[in-house]
Amino acid sequence: MSSGRFASTFVTVSLLGALAGAACDNGKMHLHPPDGARDAYQAPWWTPKPGETKNWDIQVNPPFDLATARTMYIVDLWDVATPTTIEYGDMGPVSVPAGPLAGKVTELKAAGAKVICRVGTGAIRLTDPDARKFAGFEATPPDDPTPPAAGSVIGWHTRDADERFLDLRTASRALWQARLFKRFDLAKQLGCDGIEPDWIASFAAATGFTVTIDENIAWAKTVAAQAHERDLSVGMQNGTNGIVDQVAVDFDWLLAERCGEFDDCDTTRSFIALRKAVFAVDYQTDEEGNALPMSLLCGHQLDAQIEDGLIKDNALSSSYRATCM
Repeated sequence: MSSGRFASTFVTVSLLGALAGAACDNGKMHLHPPDGARDAYQAPWWTPKPGETKNWDIQVNPPFDLATARTMYIVDLWDVATPTTIEYGDMGPVSVPAGPLAGKVTELKAAGAKVICRVGTGAIRLTDPDARKFAGFEATPPDDPTPPAAGSVIGWHTRDADERFLDLRTASRALWQARLFKRFDLAKQLGCDGIEPDWIASFAAATGFTVTIDENIAWAKTVAAQAHERDLSVGMQNGTNGIVDQVAVDFDWLLAERCGEFDDCDTTRSFIALRKAVFAVDYQTDEEGNALPMSLLCGHQLDAQIEDGLIKDNALSSSYRATCM
């Protein structure tokens, strides 16, 4: 989980790669133009417009409280998992235990909420049930500044010591991407309406690997296509480094973290121009623990015409939630 933010860009573009062109996934349209054509076509997955999902929440760490009726919840995939087995076709199945929120997807959907499952796509936690399926897994893999072991796809830690970046280089992805997409299958099986890809871009971070922006975009294209292939809504996470404008056509919505704090909410404008929802999340305090005025955070969100903004506790739990409108 990455409630903090490095100079990251969480990007997804269409499988066919024309950044400004129309795109499809095996005949499934997911280009949403900023005119009446979007209203005329309804994708089989969730495509929220600005302002229609104001009463939403994100809880990916305890304490949890999902009793309040919301239009949308973002929760962690492993937290909502029910006991199941993931088969990989290699005589090494993975047993997934019940998460602390097992069964909640069904309950939330019955109450009318959309359920978005946060899925690690560019990093894994060493405690994830499927972590051992990734080459180089061990209890304590090499970490910064020691290079990853030869043949390992597990790199250095993110902001969390037990969470490690994956090797997004083109030649390496073939070693692990099919295994990661089993997580998308699980999200579909559990009834998630969509996924929020966590750490989908890491080319600007110290990962232990030298990943180019083109390689990272290629990976993000694949993630988007795989989500839509399963009729799952997919959101982009953050929009720094100037990439968001190029890829907004391929996402269904945007999760913008700390844009009020860093005064870069204007990076969301390409989504707003396409009439796609921007779910902005700012935090009560900065990473040093200094209180952040709600008026400042919400002011920056509202100046950028963001209609679906929240202020949350830094852990992204149920402890605190305030709206900006």
